[in-house]
Amino acid sequence: MSRTASLIEESLATIEAAINDYPSLSMPTGLNLSGLVMLDLAAKVGFSGKVIFVDTGYHFPETIELWKSLQQRYDHPQFVTIENLRGHDEMYLLNPEACCEARKVDPLANYLATEGVEAILTGRTRHQSSSRPDLPLVEYGSRVHVNSVADWTRDDLERYAVDHSIERHQLYDLGFLSIGCWPCTRAVQPGGDERSGRFVGQGRTECGLWTKGKL
Repeated sequence: MSRTASLIEESLATIEAAINDYPSLSMPTGLNLSGLVMLDLAAKVGFSGKVIFVDTGYHFPETIELWKSLQQRYDHPQFVTIENLRGHDEMYLLNPEACCEARKVDPLANYLATEGVEAILTGRTRHQSSSRPDLPLVEYGSRVHVNSVADWTRDDLERYAVDHSIERHQLYDLGFLSIGCWPCTRAVQPGGDERSGRFVGQGRTECGLWTKGKL
């Protein structure tokens, strides 16, 4: 069996087991490549849960376009947008970490708690950052994290995207390998890891979703 076939088989089995084990299984997404591949894999095994996108109010226009396009492509999942209720301010200039927490981390954490979500599918992989080298397929805690594409490299993801006609974010081919809000996202420089374009000059590469212990 080829590496690609083996990865697909492992991921499909992991997702299918999670669907069976956790009726409230949901999928938060930032619409990066790994998340797009994961969504396609989940759709193949009949995932009909919620795909959740947090509208921070500062997404690139291309991100919003992609979110709308996904809803046309996939029939089975329930697409949920957590709307931006804060309007626009300059918190991202004054305290960008607090901005992430107020506009992204807390709204998602509150939604998952309100909906009683016991497990989530994540698009995290080991290759994305030096902070994720030992990421397991499944993490157990106050909420189960199913990292179904943890073993995939960027080459694996790109190959799958081409083979399965996955629509990539329009900024991806311009070097934006990990895309968040426009004030804090830059193209990755040659030799940088996938998340090195996030929060440049802030001494961090994570928005806080996975480091604050709230998810």
